[in-house]
Amino acid sequence: MTQSISDFQEESFKCIRCGLCQMVCPIYAELGSEPAVARGKVRLVKELIDGNITVSPRLKEIMDLCLNCKACVANCPPMVNTDKLVLAARAHIAEKDGLSFPVKAALHSFLPSNNMQGFAVQMACFYQASGLQKIVRASGILGAVSADMAQQERLMPNFAPRTFRSILSQWPQKKGGKIRVAYFLSCMTNMVNPALGKAVIDVLERHGCEVIIPPDVQCCGTPHLAYGDREMAKKLAVHNVKLLTETGAEAIIVDCATCGGALKEYGELLPEASDFVRKVRDVSEFLVDTIGVKAGNKPLETIVTYHDSCHLNRGQGVKAQPREILKAIPGLIFKEMPESDRCCGGAGSFGMTHYELSQRILGRKLNNAATVNAAIIATGCPACRMQINHGIVSRNLPMRVEHPIELLAKTF
Repeated sequence: MTQSISDFQEESFKCIRCGLCQMVCPIYAELGSEPAVARGKVRLVKELIDGNITVSPRLKEIMDLCLNCKACVANCPPMVNTDKLVLAARAHIAEKDGLSFPVKAALHSFLPSNNMQGFAVQMACFYQASGLQKIVRASGILGAVSADMAQQERLMPNFAPRTFRSILSQWPQKKGGKIRVAYFLSCMTNMVNPALGKAVIDVLERHGCEVIIPPDVQCCGTPHLAYGDREMAKKLAVHNVKLLTETGAEAIIVDCATCGGALKEYGELLPEASDFVRKVRDVSEFLVDTIGVKAGNKPLETIVTYHDSCHLNRGQGVKAQPREILKAIPGLIFKEMPESDRCCGGAGSFGMTHYELSQRILGRKLNNAATVNAAIIATGCPACRMQINHGIVSRNLPMRVEHPIELLAKTF
């Protein structure tokens, strides 16, 4: 099913211009300009559909100024799906202007290829472990070439020596169990945080699951949709649905909020994927709602707060379950921070393409976490984790970021 921007004409008429989106938009809070908020973007999409404006660099700039955090949607009286309108506008812009070579290479060659991800991890790990990264940062050479390059390099997470996929064969999974689940391994868990992958499998197996990990599952397609490449996103959806369905699993488990949100919306790309979509569960959602979460006996004596990922909370409606997991951990003191569901400013590549703005948004999140004296900020999104951790390190704060499942795994 191929959609065009004209398919969203009725949606663009629903805005009543009440301005309530201004109260919850993190970007509007920082910029204070009408094009930055949902009301302004909806009007521009309407004018684009009606033919009153055309694709321009300024229009692209405005549509890029969106975190896709869905706060505007959640607080909109007529329930305008501004997030869908913005993605439709980006797809229209990409169709008219095309994608830049670096973006197209990343979307078509790097992200869908597990082999290329593995090679990139080796190169990135060498860059960081060899001391070359420190030399490059100290020299300021990237900043001399491009301020954007220097900012993007600062956001680079610490890559694992090997991808999680490359070590799976050396780490046999349990055979049999009361329920068979397929684990969708996200790109970030695979490349950056294999410890999370181990924790997810360990926790699921301790809850009586047989965990199947299809070796050739590819990127969920979120980056492609974010950049307007709907056709490639659809190809990835077809590939992933086929492989995950062939496992015969009763549930599809995801540890990444962004990936989970994408898989649960595969029905919008593939109407025939409705049965598949019904099986998709965030790991915290599955543990609490389906199988019943249980913690081990080892206490975790620390103060933890929780950051709601936009894609998990508003995107999937999963809010209480991660908190239930944290509260089940012996010794752990859970404290709710103010504005726990406010976006951290990461939003995939937004933190790289709009570094200064994203850091201003992040500052509010870190200030809120500091009010409860948390030693750990738990979150279910690897992109949020990368963004928040960058802020912690750059500000030298006494905190760290972990996934709720990693904390749960430490109790066994």
